[in-house]
Amino acid sequence: MKVIQQTFTLLTLRERPVGIWMLSSFTAVLGLLVFISSNWPIDFFGLFCIVCANLMMFGSPVKSCRFDKHLNRVILKQKGWLGTQVTGYSIDKITGVQVEESNLGGIRFYRLSLTLLSGQRFYLTPIPSTDWELQQSLASYIQQFLSH
Repeated sequence: MKVIQQTFTLLTLRERPVGIWMLSSFTAVLGLLVFISSNWPIDFFGLFCIVCANLMMFGSPVKSCRFDKHLNRVILKQKGWLGTQVTGYSIDKITGVQVEESNLGGIRFYRLSLTLLSGQRFYLTPIPSTDWELQQSLASYIQQFLSH
């Protein structure tokens, strides 16, 4: 996720999962080549690669987050191949910004989350990242914006 726009009343963050899209494209091409050039049962591996590529492409939308002090809203927007999903929350109901850590196979992953007064938590970064510094800098941008 990157900071796209920052003013005193507006903060816009956006994440484009370009790495997943590139991996998906490579998997689709590999699957297509295996499917076309092979016979049974190897061609099923090619078909499997194509199906996985489609799932990766459809499952990785562009996600944007807009903090607007004029509207007193945080607007989360996910735009993918299957449509656009928009949710909003009041800025006044945000109680915390955290970088959450998880461990998988000895590798540490980090996700940026917002906590509401109700205790509900939602993630700004849909895909966990290994870049702790990036997640921390995003959290500090948001905390500075909310405190002013």
